[in-house]
Amino acid sequence: MSFLRISFFCLLVFCSACAGSQPLEIVDKPIIFDDERRALSLEYMKAHYGIEADEPTIDPTMVVVHWTAIPTFEGSFNAFYNTKLPSSRTTIKDGGTLNVSVPYLIDRDGTIYQLMPDTVFARHVIGLNHTAIGIENVGDGKQHPLTEAQYEANKKLIRYLADQYAIDYVIGHHEYEQFKNHSLWLEKDPNYLTEKDDPGNAFMERLRTDLQDLNLKPMPDSSSQTDIRQGIQGQVIWLEGNLMPSIREEGDPSPATQAKGVQRTVYIYELTSREEAVYEDGFFSEIQENLVKQLETDPQGYFSIPLDTGQYSLLVKEEKGLYANLFDGAGNIQPVSVYPDSVSRIEIKVDYKAVY
Repeated sequence: MSFLRISFFCLLVFCSACAGSQPLEIVDKPIIFDDERRALSLEYMKAHYGIEADEPTIDPTMVVVHWTAIPTFEGSFNAFYNTKLPSSRTTIKDGGTLNVSVPYLIDRDGTIYQLMPDTVFARHVIGLNHTAIGIENVGDGKQHPLTEAQYEANKKLIRYLADQYAIDYVIGHHEYEQFKNHSLWLEKDPNYLTEKDDPGNAFMERLRTDLQDLNLKPMPDSSSQTDIRQGIQGQVIWLEGNLMPSIREEGDPSPATQAKGVQRTVYIYELTSREEAVYEDGFFSEIQENLVKQLETDPQGYFSIPLDTGQYSLLVKEEKGLYANLFDGAGNIQPVSVYPDSVSRIEIKVDYKAVY
């Protein structure tokens, strides 16, 4: 039996984003990650997200904060340790036999334990596992509420993770359903949902307030979107400023960049190539293909529209013309395919004022 192990016993991370630049101590305590767990992870990714991969890895853009609902560290660790889901987890057993897990588990005294590498796939949040790093906290919010030491550990750990990855969202487990109409949501089974209350609104509102200098994206307002069975759902994102990668010295502020959802008019055409439009100074006009629909997003840029099966090009109305920055190998503009009884999700980036 092979095990995936992290190559440290006790890691001291010097994180420039951590308060006072104090080292962040992370203790190695790996769970089983054998060939069976690897295979079950790949199986889960394919069955739930349609992702076929050679290795079960993720590209993190989100951190999800949980509590274990178990009062002790030992009990919490044991819940994640084995490869297969125990028979007692009846509410999620239909989702597959892969056991739940997370990269990080925080004990009640604030000690941070790493159970698996950040970018290895872990099952901990429906619909978003393919992009989310999970942090579990020992406790339950009732008889064993999360401690101040745990709160501070979460804050420092998330700052460290934001230094390592392009983290856009920090959410509580109880908030995951707000992403049902978001481009990040990939769950294929519309009935695979569970009710969660961890770690609660007060904890997350305080946490996001203390992390506001990280320029996290706002939570989606799922109530403003319509559930559809077939079509396109997504968000228009505005980007500006210097987005070039850089090394910040200790004490330097975060880059002055803006990434936020914005209200725009979206034009949906039959699939259109660059040769079927006039392109000038970064904007399109005189589209030759038929306009199928146009829509107005909500104030945060979210939209949801039913469409027939087919291929489409999506462009955003700006003052100087229609904008799109994504093309496929055939030169088609911002292509999106709609399949029978399926919802395609997209994030449209309007970034002509950004520098890469």
